[in-house]
Amino acid sequence: MSAHPPGETISFRESASRLPAKLARVVAARFSDEPRAARLAGAFLALEGYDRRFAMELVLVGRDRIGASWNVRLFAALMLASQCLRLTAKAASELTLLFGSLGLLEAGGRAVQADVLRQGYTSAELSKFSVEFLRHLRRLERLHRRLRGFRTKVEALDDFISLSRDPCKVALARYLFTPAEVVERVLQELNVSSGLPAPLEEPGEEEAQRYRAHLPDYENEIVRLLTRDAHIYWSCDRTSSEINRLVEKPLGAVASVVKPPGSALEFEIKRTGIGGPFPLGAVHIGVNGNPVPPSHRLQGGASTASLRWESNHSAILSEVYRAAHHCEAPVSKLLALASYRTVPCQGREVHLLDYFTAPEIFGPGFQRMRQQMKRCVAAFDQQFGDDFADLPGEAGLTGRFLYHVLPCQGLLAQTTSYRLDTLARYFSPAGAENYFRDGLKRQKHTLEEARRFADALLGEVLGAYVAPDATYLDHAQYLAAAFSVPANRRQADDMHARAVSDLGKLWGTVLALGGFTYGESFVGRNMGLKSSFAGGKWISRLVSMDHDNLHLPGKEEEVFWAQGALRNAEQDECYIRGNPGRPKQVPRCDLHYLQQIYHLESDDVPAESRRCLESAMGTAYRQARRALDAEPRMRELFSSSYLRHLRDWHAVVADYLTTVPEAGGAEFTAWKKRAQVYLTERKYGEVVGNYCTALEKHGDFVRRYSFLYLPRQS
Repeated sequence: MSAHPPGETISFRESASRLPAKLARVVAARFSDEPRAARLAGAFLALEGYDRRFAMELVLVGRDRIGASWNVRLFAALMLASQCLRLTAKAASELTLLFGSLGLLEAGGRAVQADVLRQGYTSAELSKFSVEFLRHLRRLERLHRRLRGFRTKVEALDDFISLSRDPCKVALARYLFTPAEVVERVLQELNVSSGLPAPLEEPGEEEAQRYRAHLPDYENEIVRLLTRDAHIYWSCDRTSSEINRLVEKPLGAVASVVKPPGSALEFEIKRTGIGGPFPLGAVHIGVNGNPVPPSHRLQGGASTASLRWESNHSAILSEVYRAAHHCEAPVSKLLALASYRTVPCQGREVHLLDYFTAPEIFGPGFQRMRQQMKRCVAAFDQQFGDDFADLPGEAGLTGRFLYHVLPCQGLLAQTTSYRLDTLARYFSPAGAENYFRDGLKRQKHTLEEARRFADALLGEVLGAYVAPDATYLDHAQYLAAAFSVPANRRQADDMHARAVSDLGKLWGTVLALGGFTYGESFVGRNMGLKSSFAGGKWISRLVSMDHDNLHLPGKEEEVFWAQGALRNAEQDECYIRGNPGRPKQVPRCDLHYLQQIYHLESDDVPAESRRCLESAMGTAYRQARRALDAEPRMRELFSSSYLRHLRDWHAVVADYLTTVPEAGGAEFTAWKKRAQVYLTERKYGEVVGNYCTALEKHGDFVRRYSFLYLPRQS
């Protein structure tokens, strides 16, 4: 069935062509008991070009105007994208009609709605938007170009249908599925219990509101519906760990993520339980035999204090980033909090206090959990005070534990499930086995599934990806073929350089504030890559998450303690670039992961990565220092005393670097006397000794980053 002139075609329901048997079997296997899918596929593959009437039929199916299932609707949305790619940007009248049917046009039809600018497009003017709209859809051209009507190969059609099951990759689905439908589907894939709204503190709330003001309307409404009733969400046996699902529990994570249809954004629900019949526990000693940090003592859940800390400190960093670099910080944003009221347990909701106190509710592991809880409470009392130590009995122990952890759940934006350590494993020769066998616990998988997995990974880390003309024989061979495609190699080099530069910019900004994270914000499990449509094109971005150990000064902080800051910054350094300058190197650092992910094998890459990192660090450090000195908003965030400490610390370090060739010599003694006189005259008190000790113990650190403190070489 060839395409008819616009307005003259007939409905696929009236004249759908019969699929060849081999293709019909593919559709039947994917859509059992859904004959509508076969009729749609027959009409779709019978067309040789764009067909206006059929495109409008696909819009109706995608919007469930004829009672289609969720999967059929996604199938229709992907077919609609394929139809669109048979047009060019010059087909203005057809594209305008299509934009109108998708609800994209402003009243009068002379421009698309301004909301598209928040979706990553650069213009709402029809002709410019049309070019970028088609460019957006061409991200999956590797699928669409393999469709050859009724001559389409079985594997090509199966790939097409398979990808339609990943809602976030079906670009036009965002215009066909309502936010209410999306949230309803999310609720079907998670357990839900009741909670209570928990307010964010002022810095975090302001940042959340600012972020939401820049969200597209579609994602904003999904966030509103997810947080409206203060529900608590829990992963369960209905929650998939397969990549790119609407709701995904990333392998090895205690969180779940929501990836809305047709969206490059995701939202993390932190945390959603440890799985199994008992989603929460108490833990003091971790699997490595060491005490866990306070924020992890509620096993499977999060504490109000740690999430508010994360929210406030990432908000401060975001403010400085905008002032210094005129862009958003690549860090996660906490949008909402809800306190636990009940917990799903054995098919019913039980009150949180009963869950942790009643042995008949918790089950066989009750005594072990209570022993861990006692240890947690003792540690909490020692660290934070024992205000409620006189609460009696078993209920008293539970009350003291809950007082310290204050269980709550957060919804975060600007996150990614593709963490660097996981990606590095997936891009190794055993990547497919790591995912299917070790992760999903599947006994076997097909080569076609492994190839689709590889294509999905490549699309995520490259943004724009061209599939290789190669048969998948094994993971290493296929990845090598993919990175050998010139367009992919250029994109990989560009995205690698961007990621390293963003990493340097982030760390340089944190250092300029005298901040550190104990490695937590930079460890590979908390750094990730996320594909994004920005500036009218597909790219991949670096994202830093989990900031419950991000330490930045608050307004009340008046003193910069250099020794602790340098000691803790060295932990960040280990996770960012290994263990430079020391005999024992740390191979699993961010630079190493990025080199593995982007398949950079030249001997020059490590040195080039370090140069790129340090260049970005230096620029960011200087820009942040200028912002601290010049921007009025910075004086609202930080005390004048603290800013003065940073300036004087910088002067002391610069003098050290220019006059002391090595620690311990006569030059060091002379420098120390000068520094003591200088700081004492400025009434620094006990800080004098702290600064001198800092450079005595950590002078090698400031030497490695001397370019931060000394004037730039011309």
